[in-house]
Amino acid sequence: MKIAQLTPYYSPHHGGVESFVRDLSIELASMGHEVTVVTSRYDRDLPAMEERDGVKIRRVPVLATVLRTPVPRRLFTELKREVFDIVHSHTPPPTFAYMPAKKLRKNGMPAVVTYHCDSDMPSRLVSPFVRFVDRFVTRRIVDNADKVLVTTKTYSSTSSNLWKINSEIVPVSANTRRFFPDGGDREKTRRKFHLQDRKAILFVGRLVRHKGVQFLIEAMTYMGSDSVLLVVGDGEYSVSLRKLVNTHSLADSVVLLGDVPDSILPSLYRAADVVVVPSTSRLEAFSIAAIEAMASGTPVLVSDIPGVREVIEDGVQGMRFEPMNPKDISDKLKELLSDDSRRRRMGENGVERASGFSSSSVAETMLAIYKQLLNSDCRHSDNGQTDS
Repeated sequence: MKIAQLTPYYSPHHGGVESFVRDLSIELASMGHEVTVVTSRYDRDLPAMEERDGVKIRRVPVLATVLRTPVPRRLFTELKREVFDIVHSHTPPPTFAYMPAKKLRKNGMPAVVTYHCDSDMPSRLVSPFVRFVDRFVTRRIVDNADKVLVTTKTYSSTSSNLWKINSEIVPVSANTRRFFPDGGDREKTRRKFHLQDRKAILFVGRLVRHKGVQFLIEAMTYMGSDSVLLVVGDGEYSVSLRKLVNTHSLADSVVLLGDVPDSILPSLYRAADVVVVPSTSRLEAFSIAAIEAMASGTPVLVSDIPGVREVIEDGVQGMRFEPMNPKDISDKLKELLSDDSRRRRMGENGVERASGFSSSSVAETMLAIYKQLLNSDCRHSDNGQTDS
């Protein structure tokens, strides 16, 4: 099968969607399929064409970047260079999904769309524009797709863009070949980061406002000196977070590590006593970090918001807390960190649950959807639309 994956950004760019598309593409290629990722050449130092891990990568020129979103040039020209059996786009942002949604149907290429999250911009300046995109552009994307995929039931049921759309649930995956328990590596990493006598709390993600790291840092004001928060990631909010650390005199309790190499990340998950996902908005519909943590045998605390809350079973692989509530975060942290045997049980439960989110498992599910669509005589009816 010849499969095209369309995504605004791709490796080496960091992000949850980028990681998912990369792992899915590599897995599909390892199963013998021809996979091409069409993405933006957001950095001119990146090659226009290359192949990595058996996946072809084509980077199209960028006409402009609007709200950190690349607007592609010659995207459909690139897609017409060869005939694909399936074109799978990822939105939002909509720039690599809108044009295929309009034109692929006319050109006979089946279109699958994964709707990763709603657009949620609190800024008064950009909110009207974002609402326009949601109302007209995003809606047309899902209306014109042969198949719309959503990562969780709770997110699907609470998104107005998906009302009256017969979407299918396919979760985001994590590479469980990279993320798995390793007691020896855990102890080695804890020594390396001087964590032997401290409880290690870990956050992994982009440092942007909606990730809620500011509330996690404030939660550390309620924690004792025997706890330390490691923050992995970088982004536009990093300066503000450093100021917050200094304001609360938390230099000994909060360590901002910045971006770390992919090779080190599994070790950090294993070394942590708990991983926290403090997201606050609908820009977060899932959490790959939570899956990677569970796969590594580490319990997870997650914000109780649609999508994210569904990744774990409360009290089984971790716990949920009230969004944007530093005190509730600290209370849940203290409860978990004071009970080694409970954390151990949660870690074991997490490994079992993460197996259902493995790259291979999700790729098999995705492939079944592709095949079903190719064998269907009623394209554009699956999501409630018709060809008439």
